[in-house]
Amino acid sequence: MCLGFLIKPPNLPRKVSPELLQTFGVMAIGLGFVLIGLGGFSTYHASQKLQHEAELRQVEQKGEMNAQILTLMMKNQELKSLDPGSKREESLETPSPQMAAPVAQGVMPGAQATPPAAYYYRPASPPPPPPYTPYAPYAPPPPVAEGPPQTEASSPAIAPEVTPVPPDAAMEPPERPRSSDWEEPESLEPELPGRYLSVHQQHVIADTLRAHGRHMVTIESSYGDPVSREFAEELGKAFSEADWLVRGIDEHRGLPLASGVTVSAASFPPAPETRAMYEALLSAGIAVTQQLDPKQNNSETMVLVGTPL
Repeated sequence: MCLGFLIKPPNLPRKVSPELLQTFGVMAIGLGFVLIGLGGFSTYHASQKLQHEAELRQVEQKGEMNAQILTLMMKNQELKSLDPGSKREESLETPSPQMAAPVAQGVMPGAQATPPAAYYYRPASPPPPPPYTPYAPYAPPPPVAEGPPQTEASSPAIAPEVTPVPPDAAMEPPERPRSSDWEEPESLEPELPGRYLSVHQQHVIADTLRAHGRHMVTIESSYGDPVSREFAEELGKAFSEADWLVRGIDEHRGLPLASGVTVSAASFPPAPETRAMYEALLSAGIAVTQQLDPKQNNSETMVLVGTPL
């Protein structure tokens, strides 16, 4: 009977239900997660063990190195004790308590420790001043012995020598002495300041422009504004003092000009003479601005004068 059971399989269900297949699938997935967790744990444990072994090897190597260094130091001390000539060198190499303080406090021997103040260079003290010697009191000089008074009879008067003058030289006018090459100017009248420009401002503008050579400048004032016209005329006089050519003063036909002075350039960067004009007005303390006008001629420097500020 038992042999027949082994030969003939038991009666198994011919059809597997979907619920049973789903159960088997869930069990297989759970078994996979368990295997993955076991594999990760074994990997982490192995890595920790390898790291621990590496740290132990490093500690052993450091211990061996320290032991070798200590052995070499002991051998060096033994050699120095056997050599009598090395005692003096040892005394020189042995640090003082001040120098050994950083090592005792935990500073490594190879580190640079700051030496105490006693090891810095100190210049020699100057010699003491000489002892104070008081000056002797003032003593008036001894009187000089005077001789007998001289009279007119004892000292005869000496007549001065008279040099004869030739007759031709007596008629010539005396020559005027020349102490220097200074010549009297044509006019000694002081310079008068303008209504809108002081004498200092005129000099600053003229000196600044004169350093850049001779150029041509065009001045335009506000249309129908007598104040702007008078201000432009004073600027034109300052430009003329710098030997610049002023092409007259015209009235601006475009939009009303802004207050102050505007230096107009045809391109950027502006020409050197246009830049010099701007610097001269700015150095004189005049409210000046810049503008770019592509319609303007490149070789022309234009100054637009509005109402003075």
